[in-house]
Amino acid sequence: MGKLSLVTVLWSTVAAATLLLGFLHLLRWMADRRARADLAFMVTALGFAGVAFTELWAMHATTPEEWGLAVRWCHPPIFLLTVGIVAFVHFHLGTGRAWLAWTTVGARGVILVWNFVAWPNFNFERIDSIASLSFLGEPVTVVAAAVTSRWQFLGTIASLLLAIYVLDASVRLWRTGGREQRDRAALIGGSMLLFVLVASAYAQLVIFGLMRVPILITPPFLLPLGAMCFEMSRDLLRVGRLTRELRDNQRRLEMAAGAAELGLWEWDGRANRVWATHQARAIFNLAEEDQGDFRHWLERVHPDDRARLVQEMRRALDSGDECAVEFRILAGGAAPRIVLARGRAEPAGPEQPAQVRGVLRDITAQRSAQDETQELRRELAHSGRVWLLSQLTSSLAHEISQPLGAILRNAEAAGMMLETAQPDHEELKAIVADILRDDRRAREVIDRLRSMLKRRAGEHTPVPVDGLLQDVLALVGADAASRGVWIEHVASPHLPPVPGDRVALTQVLLNLALNAMDAVADRPADQRRVLLKAETGREGGVDLCVSDNGQGIPAGLERRIFEPFYTTKSSGMGLGLAISRGIAESHGGTLTCENNGQGGAVFRLFLPAPRETSP
Repeated sequence: MGKLSLVTVLWSTVAAATLLLGFLHLLRWMADRRARADLAFMVTALGFAGVAFTELWAMHATTPEEWGLAVRWCHPPIFLLTVGIVAFVHFHLGTGRAWLAWTTVGARGVILVWNFVAWPNFNFERIDSIASLSFLGEPVTVVAAAVTSRWQFLGTIASLLLAIYVLDASVRLWRTGGREQRDRAALIGGSMLLFVLVASAYAQLVIFGLMRVPILITPPFLLPLGAMCFEMSRDLLRVGRLTRELRDNQRRLEMAAGAAELGLWEWDGRANRVWATHQARAIFNLAEEDQGDFRHWLERVHPDDRARLVQEMRRALDSGDECAVEFRILAGGAAPRIVLARGRAEPAGPEQPAQVRGVLRDITAQRSAQDETQELRRELAHSGRVWLLSQLTSSLAHEISQPLGAILRNAEAAGMMLETAQPDHEELKAIVADILRDDRRAREVIDRLRSMLKRRAGEHTPVPVDGLLQDVLALVGADAASRGVWIEHVASPHLPPVPGDRVALTQVLLNLALNAMDAVADRPADQRRVLLKAETGREGGVDLCVSDNGQGIPAGLERRIFEPFYTTKSSGMGLGLAISRGIAESHGGTLTCENNGQGGAVFRLFLPAPRETSP
């Protein structure tokens, strides 16, 4: 049995171990295409293994031709080694200059092509003889006499370009990065720079015949190879730590989301599968083994809402914006539940599948509470209307009694004229016309009363401002006369109609006018004055003001008087102003109050200008 070669064992072991590491990082890159540094490491490992093989071949060559052929075939793995180092520095350090990287790779590529054109190789014009030298206790082949190629200086320049590229990237990372980046620059950049300088200087001395030793690139490259392995393994350890932290954070997030009754979900476009937390599955009433298939989730959605839900998801995927959609979920015979889903989509990229992540919340109870609140608000508004109208019963009765009395008197006069032998027909026509006019007047009063008592949503139509003031004056005229209150009204010319419900707006002004008359009740009879004023407001809107000369609003109560059930009257319910402000806000306006400088208070109802609509 022959003696085992130590050189063969060492070089083969190092090459095999490097290839194994490169294969592992290749698998990692295939799992995550964004890990380009792992792909660069695989290329570097492949080049290093090729260099080790050709070095082993040259050390065991038996003729000058074989030794030259081994050096010739050493250039392809050196090219791969250069490409791998440049790519690793670019992707791992992230500070390499692109033009310098392409220049370095291009120079080495030119040498590679030239190497297969020249004979015996790029480095030598001819190899005359070889010799044997003891290395690691065994004989190895070295070149004894050879003529160096006159273009060898290009190889020196290519090696210097690689050194400059590594040095420049390391210095830039050192200057711009933090402590971790500086450690990375020192470890990776320093070891690679030392390898390039040592290996290049050593190779040039051998090629130019200044040293009679084997061409050895493998031993010095063990230093940067070890640094690269350490750095990549540290990244793997960091990934493991981040994975554990992410798992812990996920548990905390699920606990927080569960406490807030939120369900987390994620849809993976590559596999068309869904991941969801326990709360999300509970909202959809899905078992854990059924959560993965997206079809199981869609089956729980109400048939009328499925198409809209899918359409919203597609729109979010196309735009990449956050989306929010409400839909119903079938509850197995019970009433459907309402769910709000919010999420953000990540559109598919060249190496990234489409994904949607978001939260789910069951808003059935909230929606029910909103409906109940809306119903209570309508009840409150209706109660306020009834209460306001109850205070105006006598005035309304007086308004109705006037046209009814006139109708009665005209009818009696017509009856007396018909009893005569020759009744005056023209006079009878005039009496009938008066009866019809008074009938319409009574019907208008009754219609206003019916509208205010009827529980229905108002229709927004253009309402003339002056007509609105006239309605209020007609309603409070008799009551004002009985109280001895002088009511004035002033309207600026050319005011635009305001969009709104005429009955509701009349109710607001009517309530403000009644409050103003109550405020001046303690004044002498000749000083009880209430002013209704309409003028142009901000942004083309209209201000409707009701002012009095009473005692004004006590300090600090400007806000409280609009609160429900708060009143300063002994017989009041505290609902009038609260309802009035709600009506103003439903019209897009505001209701505010302030004290007059000369005494009394001013309530200002602002209504926005009508929106312009396209034909």
